[in-house]
Amino acid sequence: MPLLVLIVFFNAVRTFVHTFTNKTKEVKSEPLCSECSYAHMQYGANAERVISCTYGGGVRRIKLDVLYCTDYLERNGCANPVRIGFMPLQTSSKES
Repeated sequence: MPLLVLIVFFNAVRTFVHTFTNKTKEVKSEPLCSECSYAHMQYGANAERVISCTYGGGVRRIKLDVLYCTDYLERNGCANPVRIGFMPLQTSSKES
């Protein structure tokens, strides 16, 4: 009987150690800054990342994962064309 108790005890300890040593980390979702054109992102070898925001000309380190930003500008989006000058748009129809 003491041998059975000892085997059950060691099995419980082995299971306890196994669950805490092989625990997988939660996968974090990507922050909003990863798709922003103002962001400067650095990725480390141990899956850490450092995010800096360059909006307004300066570089500021972001210490949290951003979910919403008022100055967000999509990195892969198309830029809006800007008209320069005072020339009116020409129409394709001919006037006679």
